[in-house]
Amino acid sequence: PYSDLDSALTVDKEKSKYYRCLNGTWDFKFYKAYYEAPETITVWDSIPVPSNWQMHGYEEPYYTNVNYPHPVDPPYVPDENPCGVYRREFTLDDDWKSRETYIIFEGVNSCYYLYINGVEVGYSQVSHLPAEFNITPYLKDGNNEIIVKVLKWCDGSYLEDQDFFRLSGIFRNVYLLSRSKNHIRDVDIRTDLTTINGDISFKINGEEQENSSDEVWAILYDGDQEIGRQKVTDGKFTFSPPNPKLWTAETPNLYTLVLQMNDEYIPFRVGMRTIAVSELGELLINGVPVKLKGINRHDTHPEKGHAISEEDIRKDLYLMKRLNINTIRMAHYTPSSYVLQLCDELGFYVIDEADIETHGFVSLNTGWGYKAYDPEWLTDHPLWEDAILERITRMYERDKNFASIIMWSLGNESGHGAHFDKAAKWLKARDEMRLVHYERANMVGTPPHFDVVSYMYTSLDFLEKEARSEDKRPFFLCEYSHAMGNGPGDLHDYWELFYRHPRLIGGCIWEWADHTVLRDGKYYYGGDFGEDTHDGNFCVDGLVFADRSLKAGSLEAKYVYQYIKAEFSDRENGKLLITNLHDFTNLNEYELRWQLSVDGKAVQEGTLVCDIEPHETKEVTIDYTLLESCKLGCYLDLHLFTTKDTVWAEAGYETAMIQLEIPEVQIIDDEDNNDVNSGECEVTEDNVNLIVSCDGDILYTFSKPLGKLVGISIEGKDLLADATEITAWRAPTDNDRIIKYRWGLFGDNQSGWNINKQFHKCYTFDWEKKVDGSVVVYVTGSLAGVARAPFAKYKASYAISSLGELTIDIDVDVNELSIWLPRFGFEFTMPNSMENIEYYGKGPHENYIDMCHHAKVGYYKSTVTDEYVPYIKPQEHGNHTKVKYLLVCDDNGLGLEFSSKAPFECNASHYTSEELTRAQHSFELEPSGTTIVRIDYKVSGIGSNSCGPELIEKYRLKEKDFQYSFKVTPVKNK
Repeated sequence: PYSDLDSALTVDKEKSKYYRCLNGTWDFKFYKAYYEAPETITVWDSIPVPSNWQMHGYEEPYYTNVNYPHPVDPPYVPDENPCGVYRREFTLDDDWKSRETYIIFEGVNSCYYLYINGVEVGYSQVSHLPAEFNITPYLKDGNNEIIVKVLKWCDGSYLEDQDFFRLSGIFRNVYLLSRSKNHIRDVDIRTDLTTINGDISFKINGEEQENSSDEVWAILYDGDQEIGRQKVTDGKFTFSPPNPKLWTAETPNLYTLVLQMNDEYIPFRVGMRTIAVSELGELLINGVPVKLKGINRHDTHPEKGHAISEEDIRKDLYLMKRLNINTIRMAHYTPSSYVLQLCDELGFYVIDEADIETHGFVSLNTGWGYKAYDPEWLTDHPLWEDAILERITRMYERDKNFASIIMWSLGNESGHGAHFDKAAKWLKARDEMRLVHYERANMVGTPPHFDVVSYMYTSLDFLEKEARSEDKRPFFLCEYSHAMGNGPGDLHDYWELFYRHPRLIGGCIWEWADHTVLRDGKYYYGGDFGEDTHDGNFCVDGLVFADRSLKAGSLEAKYVYQYIKAEFSDRENGKLLITNLHDFTNLNEYELRWQLSVDGKAVQEGTLVCDIEPHETKEVTIDYTLLESCKLGCYLDLHLFTTKDTVWAEAGYETAMIQLEIPEVQIIDDEDNNDVNSGECEVTEDNVNLIVSCDGDILYTFSKPLGKLVGISIEGKDLLADATEITAWRAPTDNDRIIKYRWGLFGDNQSGWNINKQFHKCYTFDWEKKVDGSVVVYVTGSLAGVARAPFAKYKASYAISSLGELTIDIDVDVNELSIWLPRFGFEFTMPNSMENIEYYGKGPHENYIDMCHHAKVGYYKSTVTDEYVPYIKPQEHGNHTKVKYLLVCDDNGLGLEFSSKAPFECNASHYTSEELTRAQHSFELEPSGTTIVRIDYKVSGIGSNSCGPELIEKYRLKEKDFQYSFKVTPVKNK
């Protein structure tokens, strides 16, 4: 509450004289078991509140996904239950003494006892929901002492088995509120497209009542303008704003409602909107079909743990807006109220989720599966009914007035039972408009009291099947495209289906940010803290890094979630079909800039303002003139920019990008075939080496026994530091964590093709000199893993012209029984001084065949060092697709050019695949002292198989016969 109308209209609690924040430094004492805590503590440490005590040196963080960090013996927890005791003092303002004083704890893990001035006031649990205590009878003049005894575990811990670091303590805000003895206790605000309705309950003389003899007023504001004022009658009010401004994620219009009773003014931000389902199963917001472009969100920070600040929250949500995310699933617990306040203000659709997960009960089952209607599971056990229902009803009562919430979710990964059925029915009786969601209800066919059919990590085939189901409830992927490490790589494919089928309303990527612990500049994950059971780096699964810097996967999500689509209807005449994918916003609120590029250089550009209504497609014409030919390629680039400042981005922010190829512009071969060349290659050989000299100062050296190119030099300067290799291995990504055991040899696994333990065998080595003076070397050979038959055999030719250009052609025959390959190509190990790269292909960020839509074909400059991507656990990274030209050179321009008429894939790194495979943390890596350049025929896609379906077949390198060719040219002073 506020003491006056002006301060209430700020909706800033810091402006209220009835609010006192108790955050700050508290006295603290930690005990390894609760029974070790004495009644009187004389020597205290100190700790910040809010915080988690594990982030301040009391115990270590503990990461586990499924398994409980304690025995599964519900409702009991171990006797050795750690305890943290908190203490602080406060004095009461004089104008508070005639009023009631409440203390509120917004989040404490896992349970706590509250004492005021030595007297026990109460107890609470449910880590992610607030508790409020009336402490008026316990206060005195002068200093008042607060003691809070927090236990690490309680019976409620069995309902809080979420996939995150297990951290303890007072981790959300603590504050005091001063209330009039007779005051408004609760408000239930309901809206539709024309009206705002409210029901008020009161606390009068200590009793809860539905009416009050005291005068109560409701005042409605649109911005700073008062648009309605009425006296509340029988605890009810109704407003019908003129020309209502409706709330959506794109247009988060909010009215301010102020309720005044006695000396208290209580503000609410109110969004007018409706939620419904169409006959086709579409999700309708204000009658309009919408798609949920979502993310799962945890409270996580590498230094603060779960105790994230309001500034941290703002940064996260601003960044989500910049990435075109419009939906947040609060996984898997209720967030702080400030998160929901911002979602209302910024515009996000919210799936609010109860603080319930009992995933660890799968350990009791053979096969580790979920169960439904089984009394061994808490969701069906009669002793746990009240605890489960309380968590859901408390979520609802706290959050019911936030416009952004469109679904209530009963929890996560807890099997299914009668308690969830009862909770769903209770929610539908209390809130007819919002949808009720629980993913594991699909175990029993998703009963009718659930409004959404929800799944996790389904295949595209499963989605297609569900799209055609006779069930006309919306189908929602509450988790998909697991973003662990390098990835996710299948977003575009999912969204082709979401847009195609009305019933598929979208999904939420798992998840927002990497969970790590930062110490001394190094990131750590599960297993680094001596946990008894842990899931390693499975917590490092964010769309953004722990420090919120972006990955290629972040940019891919931004592209896939963007609100514009374009395709040519007539390339030669510049005609485009542009679709506005917004649900409520005309494209004329943006500026569309176009650029015609030829061979990576912009040759024409312009600006368009497209008057296209939401969900509409229009043809527009771009006034460009096409050239007749080019050397590398011709593309039209479209960039969509905001035109107004927002709190999350200034005007001119690029919100969308599309690149369209124009193949009508003929690509002309730019080889220097007309150069006069009167010389020819010279050959010298012995039993070991074949040396080809050409153009006066270029030497190629081949090992005859190995069948490998082992040296390239120009003017006596070596361009190779080791022999070239034909390889198929890549350092496994997190999304390769399953397939890698079929690819490689790891631990006790005996079923893989052992590609990471590859041996090369040269069958034949021959050469000939052509009449034009060139030399061609012919090699046949095979590649095989240890203890395995060859997975590939090949025929390669190395044609060296008298100008010193090397053309490599290779025909590959893959074993019919072989698993599909991680990649296939040549590795050139160059000196470490070869630091600079230039390329024509997709960039500037790393990209893969199934994660390349964020990247544009163009001409780029970079360094090998900058191509490194610091994934917390090292893995494959830095690839580029659709490459036709690559230069790797030193600062003087000495190096190698790689080129091809057909696009290839490339990678340049200071780390070998073996080093990346071996290292468990990024800080363990040490540069190899060389530059490793890969020129690949193809690299298999990334996918999201770390916790999702296998890589889509079209993105696998599964060809059994293929051929590719590229040219290598030594250069100096480029």
